[in-house]
Amino acid sequence: MRILQRENLNIITQISFYIALAAIVFIPVSLFSSLIPLNDGIKSIIKIIGVLIFLFSVFGIPLSIVSMFSKENLAKRIVSLLVNVTPLSIVIYALIMEYLDKF
Repeated sequence: MRILQRENLNIITQISFYIALAAIVFIPVSLFSSLIPLNDGIKSIIKIIGVLIFLFSVFGIPLSIVSMFSKENLAKRIVSLLVNVTPLSIVIYALIMEYLDKF
């Protein structure tokens, strides 16, 4: 595959980095929208965007792992991997704590 050559992996790195930037911006906004008195329509749109960004960040995890082999800036690759893994790890942590709370 020509896309997986080391020189061409910067495209995958860019995609995973943009997904990480969207996660940094929109997930806190969707979480804090419940604290601010807003119209119900606006709240539902913000929550839908938050769920979509969460799903994109889950999709960005394999992209971030593949982009670790590119020649792009190392800090950019590590930040995109950490940011894309964070929402899923928080959900897994919450599920584990909920399971442990029952016992």
